[in-house]
Amino acid sequence: MALTGRERLARAAPMIAVAVAACGLGGPGGEQRAVPSDGVGNFGSSAPIELCLGSARVVSPSASTGAGAVCVGHDAIARACVGDAGCAGIERCVCGRCIVEACAGGTACGEGRVCRDKRCTTICAADADCAAGERCASGGCARACTSDAACHFGERCDDLDGTCVTQICGEQIHCSSNDSCEAEQVLGELHEPEVATIDAASVAFVEIRSGGASPTSAVYRARVEGRRWTADPPTPVLGSGSGESLGAPSAVVRAGRVELYFATGGAAIARAVSTDGGRTFARDAAPALTALPGWEKGVIGSPAAVIDRDGATLLFYEGGPRAGVGLARVDASGHAVRAFDHPVISAADVEDPRFWRGITEVGAPYAVVADDAVRVYFTARGIEGLDATAGDASLPAEANDSIGLVSTRDLVHFDAHLGGPVLARVANLRAYLGEREAAVRVPAGGQVEIVFVASDASGASVSGLAAAP
Repeated sequence: MALTGRERLARAAPMIAVAVAACGLGGPGGEQRAVPSDGVGNFGSSAPIELCLGSARVVSPSASTGAGAVCVGHDAIARACVGDAGCAGIERCVCGRCIVEACAGGTACGEGRVCRDKRCTTICAADADCAAGERCASGGCARACTSDAACHFGERCDDLDGTCVTQICGEQIHCSSNDSCEAEQVLGELHEPEVATIDAASVAFVEIRSGGASPTSAVYRARVEGRRWTADPPTPVLGSGSGESLGAPSAVVRAGRVELYFATGGAAIARAVSTDGGRTFARDAAPALTALPGWEKGVIGSPAAVIDRDGATLLFYEGGPRAGVGLARVDASGHAVRAFDHPVISAADVEDPRFWRGITEVGAPYAVVADDAVRVYFTARGIEGLDATAGDASLPAEANDSIGLVSTRDLVHFDAHLGGPVLARVANLRAYLGEREAAVRVPAGGQVEIVFVASDASGASVSGLAAAP
């Protein structure tokens, strides 16, 4: 009979006793507070996070309006904002400034809006459907104008029609000599967020995956200002230049330096060190951990590094892909040694016939040390919803990605959180949206927050990052 992960760990305990006996499980320097005893299961409603590269917002291809930049007059000044409520008319708050959203047609503008004259505006059938001073032009509201001054930021006055319109621009489409091309969107999927405290400030590291025929990924550093993250610097701190795909950052901050563990193309986990707050990094010559056959199937990634009470670094990681979560310990040189030859968290360990069933994938760990325990959040694909009925027909709930939790005090026995996932967003009575690759913040004296990658139930359509208190 096959053994569960817990049974394997219990039998393997003697072989790892020397490796982990010295590991204290307290947090460093009192900087973290205990996670509530319920496992932080009661997160509030989630809201999107905006990541800005300069003036442009990073947008998933599935959420793009199809146009990334607009022509703006050299003398035009955008209104500063913190949200859409601070803008006028059809303007939206994009990376701290009010601007019309450029579009290239289709339905990408969202509910209640339509793409007309190359920008997203309110749907209308007659002038009466629009605000004062606007006309209904080709099914979309537009300001009447006699000069550019009457238009929104990102619009120009069409002298022939007497309404405000937008000119999109880019590498192949240029603005006039009196205008500049203002970027609004950069296409890229956001993955594997990490939030750390560096020099008393909140700093994020995040993977951006680019699309195209040869997709790549790189790691960016960002200032955290509420739900807006601003890339600082605006270029990757790891990857991109060499063409190598790097991602899934996990930061350890201590003694005036930042150690960043990251995935390298699926075959290894590497480490880089920064002494300037994470703006530049020097990469170790050799990988910290290289994939093995067996349960890892030659693939590892999604590192999750955490410091124990004695200052040593524990490294959780995904193998498979998504075949489970492994554990290693990192020595002073940055080399990681596995604690086991099998996962410490597998589908069998977190399967629950009532609350979380049919689990087929486990991975993307995130570790937090609190209250003398290591708590490991992870992504698993399974079914937590109830079946529904429509007349005489049964409508079974579908599998989706959700965030789960296990905890350990001895790095041998890992206990699953009772009641299934600790974060799962319900779309309706039987369908659940996807949430994966979580990062959990447990600040001293602050409110616990989870940041995660949001997707549809299939997991194929990523909408971006979101956070929930």
